[in-house]
Amino acid sequence: MLIYKILNAAQSVYDYVCDSQETIDLAPAGCKSTCTIGGEPEANMLLSNNQQAWLTKQADLFTVDLQTTVEGGIMWTVVSLNTQPENTDFEYFVLDPTDGLYEPAVGLEAAKTLLAQVQQEYLVFTNMNAYTTMTSWK
Repeated sequence: MLIYKILNAAQSVYDYVCDSQETIDLAPAGCKSTCTIGGEPEANMLLSNNQQAWLTKQADLFTVDLQTTVEGGIMWTVVSLNTQPENTDFEYFVLDPTDGLYEPAVGLEAAKTLLAQVQQEYLVFTNMNAYTTMTSWK
């Protein structure tokens, strides 16, 4: 018996990938989670899907600000990196929701890389970075 337990934070439940129908049939009474038959590839796919759903649900936490110089100082404007022009010199600041600090990046590609890194760190912070395996329903 092999069970992959995958957090689905977007739905506030766990999803399970089980090695057989017999394993699913042994699930505790009242289990309202999704159980599917499969192995490690299916567990990895489900984890990836759940991560993307979680990041989408939490999208407002990942703000990116563009810093521009204006008369008398600087101005920060919230932007979407998907609509920014290609550049190597714009100054961006990406909010890390795990510590509340802004991290700097210069240029669009650097900002996109930083945003992806911050999102991965958020998945770790919220226990959405891996699944657990079990050999019985506990």
